[in-house]
Amino acid sequence: MRRVGNQLINRCRELRVKGYSLGEISLVLNIPKTTVYDQAKDISLTMEQQKDIKIRQSEKCRNRPNLRKGKCLIGREIVKPKSWSKDLIHIVAHFMFDGRITKDGCIYYNSNRYQILHMRNMLYKIFKVRARVKLRDNNVYGLPFYHVELARYIKDRKETIFNYLKNGAHRSKKRVFLQSFFDDEGNVYYKNDKRRVRGYQNSFFILGQIKDLLNGFGIKSRINKRGTEIEISKRENLLRFAKEINFSPRIYINASRKNGIWKRKISKRKILDLLLKSYQK
Repeated sequence: MRRVGNQLINRCRELRVKGYSLGEISLVLNIPKTTVYDQAKDISLTMEQQKDIKIRQSEKCRNRPNLRKGKCLIGREIVKPKSWSKDLIHIVAHFMFDGRITKDGCIYYNSNRYQILHMRNMLYKIFKVRARVKLRDNNVYGLPFYHVELARYIKDRKETIFNYLKNGAHRSKKRVFLQSFFDDEGNVYYKNDKRRVRGYQNSFFILGQIKDLLNGFGIKSRINKRGTEIEISKRENLLRFAKEINFSPRIYINASRKNGIWKRKISKRKILDLLLKSYQK
């Protein structure tokens, strides 16, 4: 056991009288906390001194860097690709449009079970994580995965995806992003002489980016005045959209919608095909 001299004992007791905690005295004098206790255990602190110690301890905890923040538990690490691939663009786009990104994880919603299962497989393919499918009360499937590192990674990628698409992305990767947007947010309106492909989004900025990307494929479009919808019309634009972008296979409309024109299960790609054939009649 370390011997403590009279001078050190006196200094220890002086600091305790001034209202220092046992831990603070231990740090100042560089002696064990048990030794501090032995030398100052008979000195009682006032209520005000005890309150000051708690305040200092709280401030110390707040200012201490949290090395675990944004990190998952050991054993739950994910693969984090450093470069953009088609699959990564596909995943990030779907979380942007029909999904939600929080500080704790990500969740994707869709009424199409095939699309939900496809996203689940993609999550495992890219990040090696397994997510469970949940059916909500409104017959919409949810694919939640609570993983702080995945959430942070997806959020960072979301903030940089448009810069990548506009500056250096291959044409095929731009196509993947646009198709993901229209799969989630798009529909085909085909009735009488009205023929349209529409995409919905409450962000005027995102719609503007979509418009620019479509222009790169020679597809002209317009954004409505409210900034909530982008629309493609006229035969040449619709033909080019079908050829260059189109909808993914097995992306079906919601046949149960009360205001829906189609009362049966039919894919968006099939409706677009019928729309284009109607020009020949």
